[in-house]
Amino acid sequence: MTSTTAQTRSRRRAALAAAGRLAAALAAGALAAGCGAGGDDATSGKRLTLATQIAPDAASVAPFTNALGWTITLSKAHLAIGSLHYFEGAPFTARRPSPGGAPSLLERLARWAVPEAHAHPGHYQAGEARGQMTQPTSVDLLQGTTALADADAVSGVVRSARFTFGAPPSGPLAAALDGHVVAVEGRAEKGELARVFRARALVADVLDDATGEPSVEGCVFEEVFLDGPGVVTLVVKPTVWLDQVDFEAVAASEDGAPVDLEPESQAQRGFTRGLKKGTAYALSFAPGSPEEKE
Repeated sequence: MTSTTAQTRSRRRAALAAAGRLAAALAAGALAAGCGAGGDDATSGKRLTLATQIAPDAASVAPFTNALGWTITLSKAHLAIGSLHYFEGAPFTARRPSPGGAPSLLERLARWAVPEAHAHPGHYQAGEARGQMTQPTSVDLLQGTTALADADAVSGVVRSARFTFGAPPSGPLAAALDGHVVAVEGRAEKGELARVFRARALVADVLDDATGEPSVEGCVFEEVFLDGPGVVTLVVKPTVWLDQVDFEAVAASEDGAPVDLEPESQAQRGFTRGLKKGTAYALSFAPGSPEEKE
């Protein structure tokens, strides 16, 4: 391990430890003092309780085509969720698209040179912790929007988040997950080829390279100043999970039952890399209550 890598990991662990201490203090009510709505101390903030919900991106619910030309239709997308943490620091990748939406040649080259899934840990500084949802559970993303536990938070600017996989799985789908943190099933088609597949991942497959935790750091939280009650929505994108999966080497199903991706295969490696991409998890906040959003 180079000295630069060691220093980077040391700084990262120190930042995570500091954020964890602040989040724990928040949950314990240590910030209760100075939480009055009329307080002038911007650093102390006021305590907030935020509703939380999770939903799939619309593209994952319908058939979609990945980067390798496979058209995928999902029939199952089970996910074990751990905690969510919100921070004031800018997200891992804060690139802006070119005018008109299409990336420029320079942007495409930059994405090739520095893949989003493995941006250098030193590029992300979490900054002040603003909130946390700590109740683990499990959901079927294809069932639409699902309510999660409330989050404790303090007022202030939020720009990024940490997503954590639930390990071991808990909640209503724990038995179905059978020790896995993600289980996806569906059908992939490309020309005359068709594959009925099952892609699953254990906690060991989703450990962060820098922290060793089953988390995804520096996810985008649409920038907002938290100052009152509202709803945090986590949108999960199986389209990103499966974007680099080549199904050609997956065995054809003989009876219509899904076939597991082989361990260490290109397809499985592509899947687990997708699970660790920050772009697969996007958060936003809206004032009001979940009922008002329906």
